[in-house]
Amino acid sequence: MIEVNDLINILKKNQSDFFTGVPDSVLKELSDSLQKKNKKNHIIATNEGSAISIGIGYYLSTKKIPIIYMQNSGLSNALNPLISIAHKNVYSIPLILIIGWRGSPRIKDEPQHNEKGKITEQILKLLKIKYTILRSKSDLKKFYKQVNSAKKSKSIVACLIEKGILKKSSKILKKQDYYKLDKEYFLKNLLMNLQKKTKVISSTGYNSREIMYLRKNFNLRNGKDFYMVGGMGHTSSVALGYSLSSKNNNMYRW
Repeated sequence: MIEVNDLINILKKNQSDFFTGVPDSVLKELSDSLQKKNKKNHIIATNEGSAISIGIGYYLSTKKIPIIYMQNSGLSNALNPLISIAHKNVYSIPLILIIGWRGSPRIKDEPQHNEKGKITEQILKLLKIKYTILRSKSDLKKFYKQVNSAKKSKSIVACLIEKGILKKSSKILKKQDYYKLDKEYFLKNLLMNLQKKTKVISSTGYNSREIMYLRKNFNLRNGKDFYMVGGMGHTSSVALGYSLSSKNNNMYRW
């Protein structure tokens, strides 16, 4: 395992202390730590492509290499700015990518994660992005050298982190209660008060799991659900496409 502060300190040694990305449960120790200690230099992006673009803008302004974190399912979302702006043969903008590796061949996971996990390394190789799989402190040394190289060659480097590898620093502050509203309470009351013909399109991750749990355990049958088991960041677009028909105006997106 790797303490999250060890990873952050490696990046700071290379004068990289600006972070942007999309929170992911595999990388939650990282985003939690950044939210508590590095708020001024931490921007949560709406999607992975936007995170890459924010990082590009930061580099153009400061000439410091930004760090962009994401789940590997979001890597495809980031392809456009990675290739058409940051690529070595376009503007050659150095970036550091921290990627949560869902569906790693070593770890049993959900079908949609397994499929993306199988090809994650292939995508990075196709993009000619050098990467390190982080599993121990010795891997951090290799990654440190790659980050150094990225500064000199103005290139993109990445690290892949599997579930359970990152752990909280022993010095990390006590978790704060950022969100006062209980999600289960909210979703349960929402489902109880839906009209019968309402369609619910729920986002990938905990929202879909909790709605499925509440439906089953509290016999809540108002409305019908479509669970976005994949396609992170695309829930609103699916809902918009569905709602374009005048017959489908009664719809919620979560």
